[in-house]
Amino acid sequence: MSIRVLLSSKHRVVTEGIAAILRTHPDINLVGMSDSDEKTLSLCHEAQPDVLLIGLHANVQQDLSLMQKIAQCSPSPHMVAFSGDTDRHSIIEILDAGAKGYVSTTSSIDEMLTAIRSVAAGRLYLCPTAAAHMMASVRKIRSGEHLGKGHLGDREEQVLRLIADGFSSKEIARNLQIAPSTVEVHRRNIMRKVGLHKVADLTRYAIRNQMVSV
Repeated sequence: MSIRVLLSSKHRVVTEGIAAILRTHPDINLVGMSDSDEKTLSLCHEAQPDVLLIGLHANVQQDLSLMQKIAQCSPSPHMVAFSGDTDRHSIIEILDAGAKGYVSTTSSIDEMLTAIRSVAAGRLYLCPTAAAHMMASVRKIRSGEHLGKGHLGDREEQVLRLIADGFSSKEIARNLQIAPSTVEVHRRNIMRKVGLHKVADLTRYAIRNQMVSV
């Protein structure tokens, strides 16, 4: 029985390239392609794919929000995400949003196919590049290199990453769909926990702890 796959990516060239390869594999049935959040949600309901292959882009939080909505659908497809982010925090966010598989954009198409087949069979899958990054982060945490970062909660880490990326409190509030006053509470808690009070210092802290890419 073939695996029903829905492909979602806002980059049409990427979508068409992946689609052309998927169609050459008899065990995979490409049931639809989408380049928008609305269409992806609609096709998930209409086509009821076994696997949603979803590309993450510049506005990662919007993509994660879409994945969370899809994860709440019934029935919900197994999700395989692909993006250029392979740091521990990004991968954890992607898995927390409901993904069962992750493939880096530096991976081969064979790895993507392995991810699709693995999650369709009910298994989790991380491409070797992502798995290596996760293991390296675990070793650093165990060695005490990331003890400062470990004191921050998940939401505090999200806020700190956005601060480091240059977003204002109002922009962070819109991005995370929380009140600006809540952002300010998180900002104060972050500064208290890491002992830093300037945006430039917080940015350097985030970069040093691999919370943002440079």
